[in-house]
Order: sequence, then C-alpha cells, then structure tokens
Amino acid sequence: MDFKINHTDITFIGSGISSSFSILNFLDLLEKKPIKKKISLTIIDKYPEFYTGIPYGIRSGYSVLLITSLKNFLPEPELSKFIKWLNSNKEQLLEEFRKEGGQLSSEWLATHKDRLKNNEWDDLFIPRRFFGCYIEEKVKSTIEKSEKENRVSVNFINSEVIDLEQNDGIYKLSLCDDKFLTSEKVIVSVGSLPTFKLWEDEDLIEKDNLMFINNPYKPSLKKVLKDLEIFLEQKKDHTINALIVGANASGLEMLYKLNDLDAISSKINKFTMLSTQGLSPDSIIDEEGKKKYQPKNLLALAEADHLTAKQIADATYKDLDLADEMKLGAASTVDIISKAFGSLLKKLDQKELKEFACLYGNDIGRRQRCAGYHYSKTIESLKEENRFEHIAGRFVDINLGANDEYFLKYLDTKSKENVISEDSVHLVFNCIGSTNFKATDIPKLLTNLIEKNLCVPNVSNIGFDVNESLEAKNNLHIMGPLLAGNIFEGNAVWHVEHCGRIIWLSNVLASKVYEYFKLLETEK
Repeated sequence: MDFKINHTDITFIGSGISSSFSILNFLDLLEKKPIKKKISLTIIDKYPEFYTGIPYGIRSGYSVLLITSLKNFLPEPELSKFIKWLNSNKEQLLEEFRKEGGQLSSEWLATHKDRLKNNEWDDLFIPRRFFGCYIEEKVKSTIEKSEKENRVSVNFINSEVIDLEQNDGIYKLSLCDDKFLTSEKVIVSVGSLPTFKLWEDEDLIEKDNLMFINNPYKPSLKKVLKDLEIFLEQKKDHTINALIVGANASGLEMLYKLNDLDAISSKINKFTMLSTQGLSPDSIIDEEGKKKYQPKNLLALAEADHLTAKQIADATYKDLDLADEMKLGAASTVDIISKAFGSLLKKLDQKELKEFACLYGNDIGRRQRCAGYHYSKTIESLKEENRFEHIAGRFVDINLGANDEYFLKYLDTKSKENVISEDSVHLVFNCIGSTNFKATDIPKLLTNLIEKNLCVPNVSNIGFDVNESLEAKNNLHIMGPLLAGNIFEGNAVWHVEHCGRIIWLSNVLASKVYEYFKLLETEK
C-alpha cells in the first residue's frame, strides 16, 4: 500500500475465513445492488498468508483432517459450491495430501478410494486445507472481478496492528513498523484469543531431555514436526514419552498427526493425554442406546412459561450425567440434548439469554465434543498396544527430577490434590486452546482497545459486547470468535469457530456495512 495515500473506507484487521466470507458477501451485495462510490478496502494480517487463517492455511498443512464430516462442516448453498470445486481440483489436492501425509494418510486414501473416485464427499472428514485452497481462490477471483468492474480498490498489508484511536469519527490504525493509516470503518477479525502458554513464555522450549511445544502451528505444524524429528533422532537411545495437554480438536489432531508419521510414532514409547474430564471426544453412535435415551430433566422444563439460564444449564448437566451413567457418548446424545436445550432458549428473556451465551454455552459444549472415527481409531490402536493413557486433571507444572528427567505435575480432578506422574515426559504439546481476557499476555491491540474503552469484554471473557450491527463502537465492528457471548437475530452465540455460524454472521456484517455506504449515498 502507498502510505502517502493512507486513508481507506473499510479496513479488516485479520484475514482468516471470518474476513474472507465477510468480504465475499459484501462484494456480492455491491455487484447485485451497485452504489456510485468506489469503496477502498484494506486487509491487514501479521502473517504473509491471507484469506485462510491458521486452521485452513499452510501453517496447519495438507494432512490435518476436519473434526466433522463435510456435510456437517459447511451449510448449503456453500457446500454444493465447494463440492463442485473439489470435483474439478481433487487430483492436485489429493496429490498434495499424499506427499505431506504418512501412514494414516495413506490408510485414509485407501479406505475412501471408491468414494473419492465417485465424488462422494458429504460423509468424508476431508483434509481441511482443501477448504483453505477453495476459499483463497474464491476470494482472489471475486476481488479481481470487483476491481476490474471498478466497484472497489483493495490493498493488502502484511503487518501487525498494535493500536487504534478514534478521532472525529475516523479511526487511526498504528502498525508495528511505525506506519499508520486511517479508516472510516474498521473490522476486527483476528480469530480466537491466542493459545495460553502453559509453561515458560516461548512457543517452543527445548531442554536436554525435553521439548515443550506451546504453539504447534508456529511457525507451522510442518516445521514443528521437523524439529521434533531432529530431537527424537538425537534421543534415539532414550525411551521417549509424549504428553498432550487438552483433549479438544487440536489435541486430537496432534495425536493423529504424531502417529501419521512413522519417523515420529515409532520413536515414542507412550502417549498421554491430560484433560479435566479425562475423556476423549466421542465418534461412535450407539444406535440402541440412543433410542433408549431421553433428556428427562430438560423435557421436564418444557411446560414452564419462564426460565432462567441456570435452570436450563443445570438440567442439561443432569441429562449429560444421565448419559454418562448409561455409558452413552456425545456422538449418541449431542443432537438430542442440543435440540432439547435449544428449544428452551426461546423461553429466556434477553438478559437470561445473554447469560446463557456468556456462562453456559461453551461449558456445555466441552461435554458434547464429537470427532471423526479416524481420531478415535488412533486412540484405540494405541490402547491395544498399551501405549495410551488419559489422565483426568489440570496441568500445574513440569518438574525436573532425578537424572535430568522431567515429570508432569497436575491437579487430579477426582482427589483435588496435586500429583506427580510416575512416568517421565520428554515431549509436551500444549493443546488446551485459547486464553481469555483475564490473562496478562493478550495481544497489544486488544489490550489497547479495552484500555481505551473502544471494546468492552462481556462476561464470557472471550468475546466483546457488540450491538446488532456487530459494532463495539460506531463503525468499529467485531467479526469471528470475539463475538462470543452476544445475541443476534434472537439467537445466543457462544462459539463462532463453526463455519456455518461464521457464514451467517458474515452475511449480517456485510449487510450492515453495505447499508451504511448506501445510506451515505442517498443522503448526498
């Protein structure tokens, strides 16, 4: 961008899929209902890769699979568009997957050979990089068309925004390289809050007998795995144990990827997972058990005229406990329970609905985690080999013991006491997920937004309060996961990492932004 002409109409801070869908929907509106003004648009990202964010870009690589089937990942009509694109590009995509993947990737290709040949994608847990390639190509071509038809001008800046000021209705954005620009509208779309660093303050810490990885995707998963191979080669005479902290999607895919590559898996003696409940996301539906299961505590609330968020949450927890007693996993009950508590949310007033979005939605979601069979199969295979353990507890520390060996210290969920692991650990992967606004190391931009009262965290502590136009302040919009803990169009929102919700909310944002510039035109 030419910083001598540094004013723009709309600036996106962050260029992941939340921004990508917002841009696509906005440009679609400009094409269908043109306005006279040519809109200047700037997209800023601190990483050189635009459009995809971490999950769907090169930092995750080609061989990490979706946590859900494709039909549950994308809603229509986007699903059909994506499948059509897959059919046209599958040979190149599958070749990239084959090159980067290992033994589990080869098994995936062999298992789904016929489906891939017949373009039967709906039920597959495909490499999520495929979607990244699709969205990147789509945004590029749409921008190119809009620029060619003189509806917009688009600039890209590879830098980090560290501060934002509002003066006379215009925002000044300060970048980390001492440059700045001004913008009429700003859209903060920086994804989830950063990963909470469990131990020390580096992304990767290497000691004589320990490699501790706080961020497996920085600079990229491929690079981290290459560093890991070097570490393992240096310790080839050692018995190596790996610890994965967190049993969410990131933890599961890390376990899967470590076992995909023989150069890594063959050198690891034991894999341990640590999570509060000590349970891995479920993948197998118990059809008989599902028929017998009824969320009786939630159903008992159906006749009530008015409810509180806590009443619905407490009933949900009791019904989840009931499922546990019946040894029914989330894959068998998630649809039943979600439908039951979802139908009760309409009985909440605005205050209670917001409380549910802030305090209970994500907490319930943590007990309803499901995953693809390829993930649970990896765990079952390791169990059969006596190479897997799942501990119920919370990470406390890594302690240096005798013979320069390191041991896990954790708070045991059942006893509520600190415990030191019997086995030493040599590889630790931090997969516990994002931090929250109470932490001291959130990004400088977000810290400044809060200190200047431009954005106010809501009770969820992972999202900002916004209005129906997704504005934290006039012309300062929030998009993506930082929208957690809000209500839009009567719907409580607590998890905005699901593609369907991102598409829906990006449509809402695009419409509000379009209406703003359309109104300016009519007023003139």
